[in-house]
Amino acid sequence: MDKGVVDFALPVVDETLCTGCGDCPQVCPTNCLEMRGHIPWLPRPAHCISCSLCVLICPVGALRLMPEGEDID
Repeated sequence: MDKGVVDFALPVVDETLCTGCGDCPQVCPTNCLEMRGHIPWLPRPAHCISCSLCVLICPVGALRLMPEGEDID
């Protein structure tokens, strides 16, 4: 497999940037994201299709897709 190609990734939130707007769960086509208080979380990671809509909709860049199993910086 080519190391530059990511087959599957999950959204990860930077809680220091997140404003709690709630846009990301609203655009999720599989409803795998939910708000927990003012922070989005991923209660159903198996439902995620790595579409990146949550990343693209985030007005402050608080979400990014990380390959499954990769350590968070």
